[in-house]
Amino acid sequence: MLNAEQILEQGLVKIENSKGKPAQVGYDLSAKLINLVGGIHMGDSKPSIGMVLKDKTILNTYKPIFTNMIDGFEGWLLHPGAYDITFHEGCKIASNRVGMIRQRSSLLRNGAIIASSIFDPGFTTENMGTIMIVTATIFIEKDACVGQMYFHECSSVADENLYNGQFANDKQRNI
Repeated sequence: MLNAEQILEQGLVKIENSKGKPAQVGYDLSAKLINLVGGIHMGDSKPSIGMVLKDKTILNTYKPIFTNMIDGFEGWLLHPGAYDITFHEGCKIASNRVGMIRQRSSLLRNGAIIASSIFDPGFTTENMGTIMIVTATIFIEKDACVGQMYFHECSSVADENLYNGQFANDKQRNI
């Protein structure tokens, strides 16, 4: 596992617009945008549906969650459910690295879990994102550090096998 100094030296996390900071063995990621995943939204006659097909993925619809002011703090009041969270930070993963995102302990202690997929060698994006499962109502301040990106070394992947899927270079969402 790489430490924060190695992550920054290797340019694995794009920090131009970061509101996060180096951690001991990762880089803390800050909340930029949160959307509700799926469900029935106002004006819809049927629930949205995501699809995982053999050759592509069709994303479930996302409903924007607007920020609120609570006790002078701007952020999102989230009730139990699944949310898409977008971070200020991006990534550019080298051919011999693999990344993951975990929730920071403050998020976990409040009943929210970040469920991250593997960030494959070759994956790049300006704003990382993943899914957050909220089990108890929580308020998250805008720009707060809620996740931590960490990396492991892996055997180098040949250029022709680097990630080049449908989510390359962006998350296919309005950021």
